[in-house]
Amino acid sequence: MPTSIDHIIITVPDLASATADYSQLLGRSPSWRGAHPDYGTANTLFKLENAYIELLAVQGEGMAADIVTANLESRGSSLGGIVVGTDNATDFINHARDKGLAASDPIPGQGVDEITGAARHWHNIFWDPAAARGVFSFCIEHDPGSSLPEATPTGESPITAVDHIVVRTRSADAAKKFYGDQLGIRLALEQDVPDWGGTQLFFRASSMSIEVIASEKAPEEDELWGLAFKTDTLEQTHQRLRAEGITVSDIREGRKPGTRVCTIKSHTLDVPTLLIEHPSH
Repeated sequence: MPTSIDHIIITVPDLASATADYSQLLGRSPSWRGAHPDYGTANTLFKLENAYIELLAVQGEGMAADIVTANLESRGSSLGGIVVGTDNATDFINHARDKGLAASDPIPGQGVDEITGAARHWHNIFWDPAAARGVFSFCIEHDPGSSLPEATPTGESPITAVDHIVVRTRSADAAKKFYGDQLGIRLALEQDVPDWGGTQLFFRASSMSIEVIASEKAPEEDELWGLAFKTDTLEQTHQRLRAEGITVSDIREGRKPGTRVCTIKSHTLDVPTLLIEHPSH
């Protein structure tokens, strides 16, 4: 049962301002701007090579509006959720339930792009956030023909893809059960990290990773902490960001041999953000 990482949610208080900042950061125009009247939210989507980023704000009342409001009140603008994807909701649900995850039946959803008037349709599968130790997550199956267009580059050296998202937890075993066993995402690497006082896990799908740092220093509930993006041309992207007034650190060697990274310090919607270049093969 292949499970993908479909998109990552960032909850924001002001959608227009957040959209402007992220367009500048990514070097891309939005793929989609829309609303969820049934859920009480509005969104801007940026589709990258391997997943998309959803900026989500309150617009009305509903289940999602309550989640966004709670996240903003407790953490401010921040990472708000991980959404996994499946091509077969029935297979996903059967697998999840067999592994002890109380997954809902598929719930239909739809959205209309205010830019083009295009419509997309999907089915969502929900579960109790307690299963993910407090991290908001669900599964989505997009209906045939409901593909999202790429976020069009607005200039040279745009950000190309998501590299990984960081989750902090106190329980490596709980993470392996949820992300690995129940959601069906491959555990690609597990290693001790003495410098951080714990264990590092990499769950791999959609050419990106969910990096889980398990240590006693983590909060009581799991926390979505940081985000890393890929670029094929780090020097050029670094120059573009600085030229556009975005605060970014100097380029340095990454933790993984052969990688180079820099830290983006503004226009990130308060999400700790890394930019990484992998060695070419």
